[in-house]
Amino acid sequence: MISKNNKYEVIIIGLGAMGSAASYYMSKKGINVLGIDRFQPPHSFGSSHGHTRIIREAYHEGTSYVPIVQRAYELWHDLENESNQEMIIEYGGMYIGDNGNYLSDAKLSAKKYNIPIEEFSSSKIKEQFKILNPKNNFKGLFEKRSGAVFPEKSILYFLEESIENGNHHKYNEKVISWEKESGNYKVITDKNQYVAEKLIFSSGAWLSNLVPFLKLPLRIERQVLFWFDPLKDKELFHYSKLPNTGWDLDNGDEFYTQPDIEGKGFKVAMHHNGEFIDEENLSRQYTKSDLSIIRNFIEEYIPSANGKLLDSKVCIYTDTPDLDFIIDFYPEDENIIICSPCSGHGFKFTPAIGEICSKMINNEKTGFDLSEFSLSRFI
Repeated sequence: MISKNNKYEVIIIGLGAMGSAASYYMSKKGINVLGIDRFQPPHSFGSSHGHTRIIREAYHEGTSYVPIVQRAYELWHDLENESNQEMIIEYGGMYIGDNGNYLSDAKLSAKKYNIPIEEFSSSKIKEQFKILNPKNNFKGLFEKRSGAVFPEKSILYFLEESIENGNHHKYNEKVISWEKESGNYKVITDKNQYVAEKLIFSSGAWLSNLVPFLKLPLRIERQVLFWFDPLKDKELFHYSKLPNTGWDLDNGDEFYTQPDIEGKGFKVAMHHNGEFIDEENLSRQYTKSDLSIIRNFIEEYIPSANGKLLDSKVCIYTDTPDLDFIIDFYPEDENIIICSPCSGHGFKFTPAIGEICSKMINNEKTGFDLSEFSLSRFI
């Protein structure tokens, strides 16, 4: 028997980036929400940690993302005003490569949406950012509004404000199963049972286990983040002097860096390193190989960064085959939303996707074309 106290309008399963934001924006509408997470968010077991995340507007992953990230920029600044906390810093970003997909696709987005960009030769990159050492055939594409957002800080704010606005959250509680029952949805956890009129799944790496009937072809990819204390020219690694960089190398490898923010060090990581794992058996420690790959990259392209290792974090990407998002209603049921995964490039969109979910669940128009993020690609 489920008590009246365990009945809600909406249950959100997964309170990482998208789930916490959805809870927040629904709480502002007065929707009665229960959020459930198997850990205590913000935590380091999923995809929403690591001090900073890059935000960028000239989106090389596809033009469909640009209107959503532009709304995210607006909402990040709104959140700063509401919270009196620093939620976003805009200091610039540079795509660097041999004019492959990174640069050409970013140019397409910039052209379609009139995003200001500046093209750099290899020599101009070296002249303006003396610590960068691109190959002579590389080019750069500079975007002024690129910058950083803060995952742990923003998730904590979403969660605390959601509760302040009347939502309920259950942490360290694992969802075992769910089923449709008498027109509602019963959610069974390892501690209790709950009922809701509607459901949102924003559970990232654990999504496939929660909706096994969909047989989603998702893969879990291990990612390692590193922070270094530069060998020299430390003042040139500060975000006031150095942009984010995204490197598209000749051999197909991709790396990204973020400058020193709040004294945490220079951040470097490989993007989509191709190590696919089981989310339950993830090694949380970096290996010699992990570190060697990063040190070899920075020794060639940013040699003065190759100093003492200050910190490292292991996180995961949950990837679709096409590396695009899933934001859609469950097949033949608009009372259920699937809002996962984001394939390793979602955090910058967090407030916009939270707002989108709050509109979808409330039968409102989102204002965006979400057709590229449909489940029909895979089922």
